[in-house]
Amino acid sequence: MIRPIEVAPTRARLLARGFTRRCAWCGDRIAYFTGWFQRQERCRQCGHAYRRGDAAFELGATTANIIMTLLVTILVLVAATAPDVPVLGVVIAASAVGILGPALFYPLSFTVWQAVDLWMRPPTAPELRGEADATL
Repeated sequence: MIRPIEVAPTRARLLARGFTRRCAWCGDRIAYFTGWFQRQERCRQCGHAYRRGDAAFELGATTANIIMTLLVTILVLVAATAPDVPVLGVVIAASAVGILGPALFYPLSFTVWQAVDLWMRPPTAPELRGEADATL
């Protein structure tokens, strides 16, 4: 059953939900993903469309993915500044993050970007009522 949201979440709550891979709109854990790489257009709980009428939503999610991967890579390289760290270990760790990071952050990047999108473009009245065509 789809339940509309009556009051939009705060910005802090949007980001917290996004970083925990929940629907930024309703906070439901199952939200958009049916598998690690399989997603659906609407949240299974509240019916909120993750795109919100924007065909270029994936560009923002891809940018969020790149930023998250880069930050983790930087953390690995900063850890390499400790004394007596073998160079080969640093190269292997940084390469592993660079290769596996995008796949690991894939679902998280979508929910984080959804939270940022809701922050930048506050929800409209039809979205608050849960109207299906509000995102078109």
